[in-house]
Parts: sequence; C-alpha cells; structure tokens
Amino acid sequence: MELREFVSATLVEIVRGVRDAQRAVKAEKIPSAINPGSRGREGMLYARKEVEFDVAITATEGSESKSGIGVVVASVGIGAQRKSGASSESVSRIKFAVPVILPTEG
Repeated sequence: MELREFVSATLVEIVRGVRDAQRAVKAEKIPSAINPGSRGREGMLYARKEVEFDVAITATEGSESKSGIGVVVASVGIGAQRKSGASSESVSRIKFAVPVILPTEG
C-alpha cells in the first residue's frame, strides 16, 4: 500500500465513522453529542480537528524482490513482495498532521 492510499483511506474511514456514530446515537435517542460543533464567524457549525500520522515508510531494492516503497503498519510490511535473493531495505519514519473538518452535531 502506498502512503497516499493509506492516508486517503484512513481519512475517509474516520469521517465515515464519525457520521455513522452520530446516526446510531441519534437513532437510539441516546442523549449525547458526538463531535459537537462550534459556531464560526459566518454562523456555520464547524469542528476542525487534526488527524496525526506517524508512519514508517520502507523502500526495498533487490535482485529478486519487487522494488518499491510501502507503508508499514503495526510492524507489518504492506506491498512488499519478496522472494529469495539479495535485497536491501531502508525504513524512514515520518510524522505529519492533516487538518479536517468532521461532520458536526448541533
């Protein structure tokens, strides 16, 4: 899995998860609010959050390995297709945050 695919899928699933939780709580008439919004200057509700990522990126080169770059999640290499043979692998860690406006209740 490439980094862009991982980031995209993660952000989409977070937004969907928030919306699903809001709908479930509302359907069951549970007195609560999931991600309550604040009023901005224009009077619109918003809830800006930052999703923080801390990922390890692997780059693999080798005589019989499929070369490429992949995301390592929970110490499991995704996208690395290895066979026997000489290969080298380097791992780099990157940290970054992506601001998102999540669905709000209010």
